[in-house]
Amino acid sequence: MKLLAVVSRTAVSTTADGRTPYDRGAVVRVRTVLVNPDSGTLFVDEHVRVRAPARNRWQVLGDVLVEPGEGAWQADRLAVSCPGALVVAVHHGPRCWLRLGPDGRMLVLEAGGPGQPPEGFWETVASLAHSWLVSGLSASALGSVAGCHLRAHISSGPPCSNRRSRHRAASASSDPDRPTEE
Repeated sequence: MKLLAVVSRTAVSTTADGRTPYDRGAVVRVRTVLVNPDSGTLFVDEHVRVRAPARNRWQVLGDVLVEPGEGAWQADRLAVSCPGALVVAVHHGPRCWLRLGPDGRMLVLEAGGPGQPPEGFWETVASLAHSWLVSGLSASALGSVAGCHLRAHISSGPPCSNRRSRHRAASASSDPDRPTEE
């Protein structure tokens, strides 16, 4: 499926008196428009994205949480601490662990192209993932979004469960937090 997306963001003032906080940009209101060029179908999504760890209480209100770090365990930990978030993204360099929905589906993505992704890249991908999910599109096709390669798909159990059932893509290593290179 081919979709076109337009993403805009507006910083949210996180202080009671409306002044710009010192962690400017940590909380943003995102508006995403998805367009199917074949049918002309339009879908608009608005959500709150929070860059963790936020120095305020907005993190528990975020629809999308993004945090630097590594591994599916860190995405699970963040999701458990803020259960209202539909998408949790933990990233390090070209790799991102995306935890999707209340059932904890986990995708391991790697940015396409040489070098490190540009600043804000994983934040944008996480917002696109939110829009993709709330529009009713399949999470399994999400890996092809925004110049990313799906490296592994890990099916997690409930967020508080210690027992996880994991399914790996053919290109995944035996360690789900360390996908192999192609």
